[in-house]
Order: sequence, then C-alpha cells, then structure tokens
Amino acid sequence: MDFFEGSEKKLEVYVKDVDLRALGKEYWSGIVERCQAKILSSISNDHCDAYLLSESSLFVWKDSFTMITCGTTMLVNSVEAFLERFDRENISLLVYERKNEYRPQLQKTSFFDDVKRFEKFVDGKAYRFGNVDEHHLFLYEMNNPYEPEPTDNTFEVLMYDLQGEAKKIWSCPKATLEEIQTKTEVRNIIPGFQVDDFKFDPCGYSLNAINGPHYFTIHVTPEESGSYVSFETNFQPEKNDYSKILAGVLKVFQPRSFDTVLFAPRINYKILADGFTLRTAVQSSLASGFDVKYCHFSWPVESVQSAKLL
Repeated sequence: MDFFEGSEKKLEVYVKDVDLRALGKEYWSGIVERCQAKILSSISNDHCDAYLLSESSLFVWKDSFTMITCGTTMLVNSVEAFLERFDRENISLLVYERKNEYRPQLQKTSFFDDVKRFEKFVDGKAYRFGNVDEHHLFLYEMNNPYEPEPTDNTFEVLMYDLQGEAKKIWSCPKATLEEIQTKTEVRNIIPGFQVDDFKFDPCGYSLNAINGPHYFTIHVTPEESGSYVSFETNFQPEKNDYSKILAGVLKVFQPRSFDTVLFAPRINYKILADGFTLRTAVQSSLASGFDVKYCHFSWPVESVQSAKLL
C-alpha cells in the first residue's frame, strides 16, 4: 500500500459577534477546499454541524469551530481564508496543533512555516510538548486573554502500531463498513451519539458523532508503513474520569503506543492506562486560560524484533 500520513493538523477557533452556523455549508465547503480536502457527508442537531471530510473532520457551532485534517493537506490555507474574512476583533481564541509526522519531508509546509503565515494576521506563541527526538506535539495560540467555561475540555488519543485482532480488522481491504461496525465497538465508545461514518478504499475509516453540543471523532490510517488512529472528544465524563474513555478506545484499537492530549481550564488529575508505561508527561498553562497536558505511553518491550526489509 502507498504511504499516507495519518498524523493530523488541528485548528480550534472561538468567535464573538458572528454566527458561524449561519455561514452555511457552501461557505464551509470553500474553507475545506482551500486545504485540498472536500466534504463527504454531514450530520446536524440543534447545537452543531459535523462534516466528515476526505481528510478528517470539521465541527461547527454558533460561536466556534474545530477543523482536523491529515495527509498532505495545508490546513494553514484554510486558516488564512477564515482570517481574511473576519477581523482580529472577532476572534476570541485561536489554537493550532500539529503532531510530528512519520515523513515530514513529504509535507508541503512545516509547523514553523505555518506559524509565520499566522503571524501576518495575529500575534501568538508557539510551544513544543515533548522532546524533539521523540513523539511530540507542536502548538500555537493567539495572544489573547480568554476565560474558558469550566466544562470546556477536549481529550485526544493518538495511537500508533495497531496490534492483534484490531490490526486484522482495520487493515483488511475487503472489510465493509457494516463488518467494521459489527466486529468492533467503535460507534459506541461513548454511547448515545448520532453517528456518521465512512470506510475508505482500500482501507481507512472516519467517524463523526454528535450529541447536543458534544462530539467525538475517529480517524484510522491502518497502513503497515504508518499505522495511526486518532480519537477526540469534548465530552466531559463524570469526575473527569478520562481513564474509562481511554480504556474503551484502547480496547477497540489495541495500539502498541499512544499519546493523550488534554485541554481543560484546570488539570489536577491523572489519566491512567493499565499495562502501559508513561514515557513522557508535559503540562503547561496557556495565555488563553487552558491547561494542556501531553503524555506518551508505550507497551513494555517483551521481545527482540527483527529489522523490517524496506
């Protein structure tokens, strides 16, 4: 199979004095096309419009939107298109994330290139969570005081090197969407959500799910040369028990290693993963009022592996 970069770029923007949902599907289709992706399908409720993209997802609320893209998409182009239309005074919060890629040389821009283009429109700060020679996350935020709601949390799980039955199911070119839905619990990781999902040819999978203002989304790139899965939600579990959600995600995908990324107004609790070893933990407070905690976990080494013939 050809290589496809699953590691994603993500943009989150909050606005004031603008109704983003009122802009309509045609506007958002144009924003998506600017980064060289397209809308495949959509679902909506009274709070949110969820667009499933050819490369990941877009969620639009009245006062905010979250856009996630993968492959060689240039999300920075979509950011510029949005900022060209709206004044700096309309933007309450802008946060951009970019995970280190498997093959960064194939990307059309780097994180640092993207930051230079953002700074034509807004002032901001750039961060790296994690060591440069290991798994790490780049983050850029606009310099602007912001007070997030107490329940404004986002939890991400970024997974690598699927194992066991999960690897067989997700990497099988012959598996249909119905078989994936039947053989896994992927649609019910958080129960009670309206779901829109899609199986790519020959393999790959995307899911958007919404319930009121809450969402979760999943993107699977199961190729042997760069096995990767992402899960993300703004659903806040009881007592901030993200370990239970994490356990459900890991049961479905069975990765050898993974990252967690948590955004919250205040982080004073731990996320646990039975059987995995915590390799990296980085936590910082942003000017925008959020705490961000990035962790990398891996399964303990149990045996010596053979080199792979390239």
